[in-house]
Amino acid sequence: MIRIKKIVIILLISLIILPIIIEAKATYPKPTDFANDFAGVLSPDVLRKVNNIAIELKQKTGFELALAIVPDMQGEDSYTYANKLYEKWGIGSQNDEGCLLFISKKERKLKIEVGYGAEGFLPDGLVGEIADQYIVPYLSKDEYISGVLNGIAAIANITAMHYGVQLTGIPKGLGGGVRSSKINFIRLIIGFIIISLFLGGRMGLFPFLLLGGLSGGMRGGGWSGGSGGFGGFGGFGGGLSGGGGIGRSF
Repeated sequence: MIRIKKIVIILLISLIILPIIIEAKATYPKPTDFANDFAGVLSPDVLRKVNNIAIELKQKTGFELALAIVPDMQGEDSYTYANKLYEKWGIGSQNDEGCLLFISKKERKLKIEVGYGAEGFLPDGLVGEIADQYIVPYLSKDEYISGVLNGIAAIANITAMHYGVQLTGIPKGLGGGVRSSKINFIRLIIGFIIISLFLGGRMGLFPFLLLGGLSGGMRGGGWSGGSGGFGGFGGFGGGLSGGGGIGRSF
């Protein structure tokens, strides 16, 4: 009986101490920009392009879009690591309007962490479509540049649409005609709704990405040099933590 009690006490102590030990072992890198590649899979030019989009998006909307690529998660799962990283960095406005695209190279995991204030226009279902259609297909072939650029552009375009702004750092000539006429824009929206009803809602992200100026076949070479005139990275806005999002393996 005494031996059983000792075993129970040891197990209880282990359950209390083990999570503390695991958390103590995991370290979280500090951000140097909106786009952070600690695994060395992106070129400086690609990081600059992602940063330009994130800076422009923040200047025009207050929304903070961040990228973090790490070599490994030091024994943690992607949901835990990404959530803690989001919280430690303070991504998002004071209303938690922010998003983190997190990728771990060794474990081949990605997580899109969405702040509480952005869940209304970046719900899990939509974020899951972005990951499945525009990120995972590229990362599964180790095409990190295309996966990151497509994913960042999709999130940025949908966010810009929500706030009613236009991003100049997104590739030119894609979806430009949609913005040329307010009447045509409204008709296009109505047309998408009608077609979507006939197709049983199977159009998915197509209306959002077309209107936002993103082509599913876009690759790194089609990106403009930068948005220019929008300042730089001065630290994140102090968001509390992610409220939603999805995780995927690649």
